[in-house]
Amino acid sequence: MHRLRRAVDPRALRAARATPDAGMSLAELLAYMVLSGIVLAIVGTLIVRTLVTQRDVRAQATASSASQVVLTDMQGALRNAVTVRTPSGFGGRLLLVKTRVGDDDADPASFVCRGWYVDTASGELRTTRGAPGAGAPTTGLTASSDLSAWAVALDGVHASTSGGAALPVFTAEGTTGAHIRFEVTDGQDGSSLTITSAAIPRPQGTSTGGTTCF
Repeated sequence: MHRLRRAVDPRALRAARATPDAGMSLAELLAYMVLSGIVLAIVGTLIVRTLVTQRDVRAQATASSASQVVLTDMQGALRNAVTVRTPSGFGGRLLLVKTRVGDDDADPASFVCRGWYVDTASGELRTTRGAPGAGAPTTGLTASSDLSAWAVALDGVHASTSGGAALPVFTAEGTTGAHIRFEVTDGQDGSSLTITSAAIPRPQGTSTGGTTCF
């Protein structure tokens, strides 16, 4: 038997030999790697920026919320204040308030001593409270008094500035009111929230307890 042989076109054979193998050349691979690196860098930058923005927004919201809680507490004490004092020896960083918490003028428990102090070294706003009288935690304070036992109400606090000079955090408004102004750091980039308020108390009558807070 004779086998049939298929005729091969020499031109088709040469074309098949000239066709490159499946895959890509080294130059093409390098080009794809460079392009992929550029795309990944752009995407990575966008992701990082988004995460940083979200972190800063959360930090700002947290700082704002905590500051409002403290400020509301101060405003409540000042609205019912009997006497207010900002001792000069503390450079506007200490606020002392004798405030009403009850309706019975004859009852010592109707009044309480409150205090707020900004520690510039630690950036803490500290607070204390106690019954009026000789044992009140706000009595007899001087610039050398140790206030480290006062509770920390807020972190990241510092005085506002004007022309490079620190402004008082607390300023008395007459004998029973006060102006409050301070900054709270709200992010890792050093940005701050400005907290400011002024409060003038309601009239408290002529009988406001015989014991003092200062």
